[in-house]
Amino acid sequence: MKRLCSVSTIILFGLVFSTTLAAQTSEVSAETGLPIPMGAAVIYGQVSIEGLPKGERRPNIFVSLLISGTQIDRRQTDDRGYFFFLQRPRHGHSLLFEVDSTEVGRAYLVVGTGGTLRQDVTLNWRALRGATTTKTGVIAAGGYARTADGEKSFDKAMAAVRENKNDVAETIFKEMVLKDPKDYLVWTMLGTIYYSDKKYGDASSAFTKALELKPDFTLARLNLGKMELSQKNFDKAIEILARAVELEPKSADANHFLGEAYLQAKKGSMAVGFLNKAIELAPVQKAEIHLRLAALYNGAGLKDRAAAEYKAFLAKMPNHADKNKFEQYIKDNTPK
Repeated sequence: MKRLCSVSTIILFGLVFSTTLAAQTSEVSAETGLPIPMGAAVIYGQVSIEGLPKGERRPNIFVSLLISGTQIDRRQTDDRGYFFFLQRPRHGHSLLFEVDSTEVGRAYLVVGTGGTLRQDVTLNWRALRGATTTKTGVIAAGGYARTADGEKSFDKAMAAVRENKNDVAETIFKEMVLKDPKDYLVWTMLGTIYYSDKKYGDASSAFTKALELKPDFTLARLNLGKMELSQKNFDKAIEILARAVELEPKSADANHFLGEAYLQAKKGSMAVGFLNKAIELAPVQKAEIHLRLAALYNGAGLKDRAAAEYKAFLAKMPNHADKNKFEQYIKDNTPK
């Protein structure tokens, strides 16, 4: 499973976490069989067991959704290992995984802009068979192995991030990379903090370091591309974000920001395909791209196409504050 920018995880007893941005929820329901309403915000995923002997009983697996450590929902996986929560992913959310009443790991969600997040988990059966407690000497986050002390530091820093205490998180993360300079996820989190604090030179260095360590880590690449876009370095942003789309072709964010970079670089013909792909992947979450396309078509004198974009937008956002204005535009510019 490909990775996207949304997750840091604790992995115990051979768990492997992987996260993707899902397609629209109708496709999610068709793929998984889960009763997810069209357009609903959802956190979902599948728990697989690697090495389960033929004929062996599949253990009972429960997944809990926590907010700031407090359980707000708990679900048992179905017979194929799927679970879901009808909740919009947000900072402070985490997932707790239990196998036959034993906690085996947690995933802390560091979310993007969409309302749909997939969190898959693979458990190692042999490791689970020997598990009697959740304490272990080696833990990993985002696929990166750390010591138990390192993981505690990571948890402390992430708690500071969720509480908007960037200075505290920055100090902890900097101490962590001094002790372990190969931790690409920590470098990425440092870059994200620098970016939010407008320390662009430091952010670029941190993201670049993360990508040197793990070139396919899309979170670092996407954030670096967004930063270059915000600094109006359009050619550089295009180069970075194009690679992000290659790595994660189903990432609505990667397609969106690559399209925006092409627009800003005055390459509208290149932008349209990526912007439409972002809408296809996340039709509700990326609905406002219709307005961007409408402005593009209107500026090019293609008013019928602009009207079509406004119509598509209102189909998803019928109560928008500018509804009357858009409806008048549609009426005036739709071919008779």
